[in-house]
Amino acid sequence: MKQVGICGIGAAAPKKVLSNFDLERMVDTSDEWIVTRTGIRERRVLEKDEGILGYVVEAAEIARKQSGIAPEQIDFVISSTLSPDRVSPAQAFEVARELQANQAFCFDLNAACSGLMYGLATAESFLKTREIKYGLVTAGEQVSRFLDYNDRSTCILFGDGAAALMLTNDNPEHVILATELGANPNMSEEVVIGGVRHLLNNQPGDYYFRQNGKSVFRFAVSKIKELYETIPEKAGVRPEQIKYLIPHQANIRIIDAAAKEIASAGTEVIANVDRYGNTSSASIGLALHEVWGRFQKGDLILMVGFGAGLSWGGALIQW
Repeated sequence: MKQVGICGIGAAAPKKVLSNFDLERMVDTSDEWIVTRTGIRERRVLEKDEGILGYVVEAAEIARKQSGIAPEQIDFVISSTLSPDRVSPAQAFEVARELQANQAFCFDLNAACSGLMYGLATAESFLKTREIKYGLVTAGEQVSRFLDYNDRSTCILFGDGAAALMLTNDNPEHVILATELGANPNMSEEVVIGGVRHLLNNQPGDYYFRQNGKSVFRFAVSKIKELYETIPEKAGVRPEQIKYLIPHQANIRIIDAAAKEIASAGTEVIANVDRYGNTSSASIGLALHEVWGRFQKGDLILMVGFGAGLSWGGALIQW
């Protein structure tokens, strides 16, 4: 069986910063209240006249250049997004067009905050089973467009951003050892964003993001702990051998609670939620891009996503 791994990574985020102090002027909240409950101090958000596509393309081009491959060598593009600029064409076609990856097959997927892990695992399967060499997986989200800025419990949570991974089966340096995907559809109403009919019927309350915070918290902490144990087992390694754990950046309380559950002195948990907020499926990629330069040959890196669906996914990488 072919080995598949990561050969390039990119990330991009809007320049506009929305701080907690900015939110204090918009809604009944405070910096202290937000930091205590979420760990978030600021987030990047799109300007009114911006879309997310440009940032996805920027992240993808960084990943492509880092990998050293030409646009025409890209065999497919998978774009994870629950918040594209347009419903159709799929974001992946627009990314391929802008990169001039004119030989690529393309499609979008929506697994919410688990999306980058879903895309990575799907790309791994393609690269193991088809006569192709290079695949691009992107994650681009603008969830700030789906927030009610009168609701202090939700409008503080999200930022916008993009990330991209280039994968190959051509002697990869950073090898994927194991992946896992899953979902509990019975909990699909726990995290919801509405759609076109809610806008057309003037039902903004059903259109905006909403969640059962307590239920999601319990789910996320237990799922991180579970995947920290099961994914390494699939690869034949012990959890305590994991050097870095990069979870979805939803809330520092989730990350801290999960870190206490795994309680491994040998594993460093990566968090940048304080500066970006929750960027949905882009969050793991943004965090990975920030710490990419810290990894040493042989390090084991576990990425774990969880989100609406309720979905989960993870991948173990050997540097």
